[in-house]
Amino acid sequence: MTNLQRWLLYLVLFLVPYFGILAKAIKTQGMENLLLPLQLAPYVLVIAFGLYAAGTVLYRTFTFNDCPAAAKELQDHIHEARKDLLSKGFIFRD
Repeated sequence: MTNLQRWLLYLVLFLVPYFGILAKAIKTQGMENLLLPLQLAPYVLVIAFGLYAAGTVLYRTFTFNDCPAAAKELQDHIHEARKDLLSKGFIFRD
């Protein structure tokens, strides 16, 4: 089962009872008291997902590793390419 299939299964397992309760096809004792929280549940889930996504992006941004060796290697490649282009007659506008 792929991740997409798993998440679609979870979505269906959430939506079928959810819409059944909202459409009052599923009736249980005390469901009238829970109707408002159930109606607000999608908004709460979207907000929670947004906070999770923002937190993940911020965490990974703040813990991003610098690679000084790779930066030095890239600068060496740039310097080498500039020398090669200058030897072939290219003029830079620095």
